[in-house]
Formats: sequence, structure tokens, C-alpha cells
Amino acid sequence: MRFINEDTGEVVANEVELAEGLWRRLRGLMFRRKFLLGNALLFKFKKPGRHRVHTFFVRFPIDLVYMDSDLKVVEVRPCLEPWRIYRPKAAAEYLIELPAGAAARANIEVGHKILLEGKVFNKQKCKLNC
Repeated sequence: MRFINEDTGEVVANEVELAEGLWRRLRGLMFRRKFLLGNALLFKFKKPGRHRVHTFFVRFPIDLVYMDSDLKVVEVRPCLEPWRIYRPKAAAEYLIELPAGAAARANIEVGHKILLEGKVFNKQKCKLNC
């Protein structure tokens, strides 16, 4: 499964993990030793809102890409350093966490649409179906 920036054709990530379940959502990227380019972590929020993100116990900077229910980018926060809290300005239903610099490499801007390729994705439940 991978993310593509529909507006530019750039590959955003080749390996997408879903942050499903309470433990996976709470842990996120904490305690990982590395987060390689080409990887992404996808969160689906229960309802749209300005959902805070923290980088406590995250050992590297990350990019945040907030999206609405149609996977249209509503906010990009590049290079959030470890030990920070960030609250977006825009309401979002989805969040992609990427290695720092990945959003710029994929030329992601507000208004762009992100496509999910490779598997069927049920946006209602944030579940993968083969």
C-alpha cells in the first residue's frame, strides 16, 4: 500500500502503517529507533477536529500532513522536532506522519489530494480489506 500525491504524481510513501487500536494509536512513533523515507503512519480520527500531536519519546523530527474526509490536504506541518506538542489550525479527519522532509520531497501543499494505492481502504472504519 502506498500514498501518491494526485496533484503532482509524486510518491509520498511506499509503506503505510495504520495506527489502529488504542495501543497502536497511543504509541505512534514513540521509542522507534528510525523512521525511513518511504514510510508513513496513518491515523483516522473518530470525528473531524483540531487533533493535537506530541513527539514525546520520538527520537527524530517528523512531518505532519492533515487531511479531510476526502483525503484532501488541509494543513502541512514540516519538521516537528522531538519533545514538542502541535495543534493544527485546520480541522482534519486523517493524519499522515512522515519522516522529516518527506512532505517537501513529495511537493505536498494544502489543497492537494492524496491517493491510497495497493489495497482497498474503508475510510469509514479505517480498515484494510484484501
